[in-house]
Amino acid sequence: MAKPQQQKSTQSKSNDSLKPQRTTKTKRKPGDSLVRPEKPISFQIEDDVPDFPRGGGSSLSRREEDEVRAEVDAEFEQEQLRLNRKSQNQKRKKSFYEEDDLGSLFGEGITGKLPKFVNKITLKNVSPGMKFLGVIAEVNEKDLVISLPGGLRGLVRASEASDLIAANEIKDSDHNFLSSIFLVGQLVSCIVVQVDDDNTDRKGKRKIWLSLCLELLNKSLTFDAVQEGMVLTAYVKSIEDHGYILHFGLPSFSGFLPRKSKDGFEMKVNAGQLLQGVVRSIDKARRVVHMSSDPDIVSKCVTKDIKGISIDLLVPGMMVNARIQSTLENGIMLSFLTYFTGTVDIFHLENMFPSATWKEEYNQHKKVIARILFVDPLTRAVGLTMNSHLVHNNAPPSHVKTGEIYDRSRVVRVDRGMGLLLEIPSTPVSTPAYVSIFDVSDEEIQKLEKKFKEGNHVRVRVLGFRHLEGLAMGVLKASAFEGSVFTHSDVKPGMVVKGKIISVESFGAIVQFFSGVKALCPLPHMSEFDIAKPRKKFKVGAELVFRVLGCKSKRITVTHKKTLLKSKLKILSSYTDATDGLVTHGWITKIEKHGCFVRFYNGVQGFAPRSELGLEPGVEPNSMYHAGQVVKCRVLSAAPATRRINLSFIISPTRGSAEDTIKLGVLVSGVVERVTPNAVIVHVEASGYVKGTVQTEHLADHQGQATSIKSILKPGYKFDQLLVLDFDGNNLVLSAKYSLINSAKELPADATQFDPNSVIHGYICNIIESGCFVRFLGRVTAFSPKHKAIDDQQADISKVFYIGQSVRGHVLNVDSEMDRITLSLKQSSCFSKDASFLEAIFSSGGEGHL
Repeated sequence: MAKPQQQKSTQSKSNDSLKPQRTTKTKRKPGDSLVRPEKPISFQIEDDVPDFPRGGGSSLSRREEDEVRAEVDAEFEQEQLRLNRKSQNQKRKKSFYEEDDLGSLFGEGITGKLPKFVNKITLKNVSPGMKFLGVIAEVNEKDLVISLPGGLRGLVRASEASDLIAANEIKDSDHNFLSSIFLVGQLVSCIVVQVDDDNTDRKGKRKIWLSLCLELLNKSLTFDAVQEGMVLTAYVKSIEDHGYILHFGLPSFSGFLPRKSKDGFEMKVNAGQLLQGVVRSIDKARRVVHMSSDPDIVSKCVTKDIKGISIDLLVPGMMVNARIQSTLENGIMLSFLTYFTGTVDIFHLENMFPSATWKEEYNQHKKVIARILFVDPLTRAVGLTMNSHLVHNNAPPSHVKTGEIYDRSRVVRVDRGMGLLLEIPSTPVSTPAYVSIFDVSDEEIQKLEKKFKEGNHVRVRVLGFRHLEGLAMGVLKASAFEGSVFTHSDVKPGMVVKGKIISVESFGAIVQFFSGVKALCPLPHMSEFDIAKPRKKFKVGAELVFRVLGCKSKRITVTHKKTLLKSKLKILSSYTDATDGLVTHGWITKIEKHGCFVRFYNGVQGFAPRSELGLEPGVEPNSMYHAGQVVKCRVLSAAPATRRINLSFIISPTRGSAEDTIKLGVLVSGVVERVTPNAVIVHVEASGYVKGTVQTEHLADHQGQATSIKSILKPGYKFDQLLVLDFDGNNLVLSAKYSLINSAKELPADATQFDPNSVIHGYICNIIESGCFVRFLGRVTAFSPKHKAIDDQQADISKVFYIGQSVRGHVLNVDSEMDRITLSLKQSSCFSKDASFLEAIFSSGGEGHL
């Protein structure tokens, strides 16, 4: 603090005496940018009343003067009565001005007596331009999370994390860059660049956006101000043979750090990494500062008194010699560097367990060592810390985890109307914890000092941790020890939890568990069926039962589908849990012609082919199932390494195995039961199989003939010979193609049955731009590249062949290990004496009247 402001005019002094002295400062808006607003222009208010005659004369009569005095006395009595009532109301509850002082910042604007409380950082008084000492709590791909004083948290975008990114020397798209130059637990100096407005994020807390760029932090630093013995922060701009070129964010000078120290220790750092160092020497000619980064020397280096130093040169993390000026209600006031004063919060004292008599340890004029914690250039408010870990330039260790319960925690101090300071018996050393009065009991407590005494032992649960203070936040409420979910780490896929609806949006409902942990119930999981108006189904404030679907990166999703909630089947939450034969519940995410995709808990997915959907012949999957539907399915096989699971909706197969009843490639007979648009359904005369399907293109080898046959087919027509191509659940996939029936014994059922240079019959199952897929028995498929399928490479292959077409192929290559077979469909290479295609025109596949 510098010089106090002048007292107000005598005219307002009488009224001001009734109010505590407050800081005069420019009001800042949360959304202000880093550009500093101009200082307010002082001006003088002139009285609107006319000047009174000098010499004591008066133009009023005696009677008029008495009336004026009586009127003034009546107004004074009314004003006094109003002030007395106001004073009584303030005594009934906590003083408004005490609250304002408790959460205010002051600097050289203090007038009159000393303040009652220390400078307190809150979300309301944080503004752009403020500088903080912080601890890196999280290192993510696109941002950093910084723990700030007072339990606040700030975010650093990748573009604000390094001067190299800001100068476009390194792209912020490099996902590994931040993790290569920052570590969790690292102390950093940062500056506020933006604070979100209250209306920016109505459903969440306002965010504090920070920058670690030295261009902003060292904006007021000049080369002339640099002195030997100073501690400066720089980043590694480039790595040379003998050392590192350092940059301070300013173009006027640079720095150099030797690769090896005097004791032979060699440092290994990355480009862009922040370093703290002590100035060893200054080359004024080259404007180069030579640094030493010995951690022991840096941690013990104290900032010297510099003549004419300004508050803009104060950087968080500076260690200073200070003297205790006075003790306040919740901390102490220090004077340092001759010109400045600052305050130390009670949670930043040297003793991390200050008792009720803590003031006795801090006598006036006592010399102490402290580090600057934060600086507000606008109000000139300065906060300091005497925490032993921070003084030694290290972040306080964390020996507790959120959610842990400690039964015998000792009450160290009882703060009237505020809370309790506890000593948690953590290992290897005890941890201080603070419990707010709001977290002491489920019932309202008027006087803490009556229920809790110093030395008592209580049961506490860790609610959170302030990394910068090394202070745990605790809760004593009995309800906090109930329930299975207290933190995100307690959430397990498949667990059933209770939650309260706090918001309903178009994409789903926001659910809050009792402990405060939030989750999302997606719209498809709010009910078994589609919901057009979710707000009618879910009411805000309603308490419902949910089941956890998954938890990833603290993002929890839950379901309210009744089938999943009531399911007693085993939860499938990992690919390693998918054992053969496991029966469980899942929900369909996508339906295609060849099958259904099913999802389980924790993002596990599987696929059920069409043959395992339990469908009747000719029935499409989308006519029986819909996306979001909960299904009971059975695991056929699983490959955890490739994250693949094969499923079946047929829980108890009614038929035996193919070996016990019928095999691929055998011939059966069947009677037409009905004709559908795409296939003919037949009753198969074979044990274990009651129905079979003949697709339209499989009624004959020639497309036109197949269409003609289908047009005249009637129920009751009997096919004497049908080839079993594949199994579709309890049904058979059949073919009446003469070429396939005639060569049934030669058709391959697996890759080992192919002979190179042989010519075999098959049919086209798929066509792509680069070639054709030819299928045989079951799912055995070969590929014919375009240049091996047709002679004219300019032609459109889809116009040369069609799906279902009968073909003859020449086997070019067989890779049994990879199950890859290559064919040639060119007539020149598929020459054969076989006349199946010609004979098919005159053959008769069955008996009866067409």
